[in-house]
Amino acid sequence: MSDFCYFRDMKFFNFSLWWAVIGAGIWVGGTVFMMSVINPQWSADPPDSVRLFFGQTGFNKNIWYFFGPPFMLLRSIVPQTLALLSGWKSRPHRRDLLITLTCTVITVVFTLAYIYPINEILMTRAGGNADADTIRRLTRTWLLCDRIRFAVNLVGFYFLLRAFRRPVPSISGRFA
Repeated sequence: MSDFCYFRDMKFFNFSLWWAVIGAGIWVGGTVFMMSVINPQWSADPPDSVRLFFGQTGFNKNIWYFFGPPFMLLRSIVPQTLALLSGWKSRPHRRDLLITLTCTVITVVFTLAYIYPINEILMTRAGGNADADTIRRLTRTWLLCDRIRFAVNLVGFYFLLRAFRRPVPSISGRFA
């Protein structure tokens, strides 16, 4: 590989890492905000708080753009995959980025399988026709699932930051 190609590949690797870190950082910050400011508003006293918050705010319409699948892919899966592939020859980067991407995929699958079905009832329909006990149970389940999802993604974020702080091999040092 020529020096120019190597330099170009490392630039792309660096760009992908930055994109992945910024995207994951936005998610972590947004999730901390949700957990500390938004979630207590709608989960304080279900079913009344659920019906009031989701029935009378524009929350659902606006949150989709932040946590919805199109942004989820552009914010996390795409840059992490690009960083992993473009940095594949570096064993330490590869290991950290594989862990990161695995945690992200687990988080996305967990979100689609457990969080979104509950969202449909609690958030989209503001509880709908569900009885009070069901809404309370779904609220507790959603909060627990959200914390599990956050913990798994934090592990991935930690390994992403480890990969980010590792030096990118120079032309003379090539990949380890």
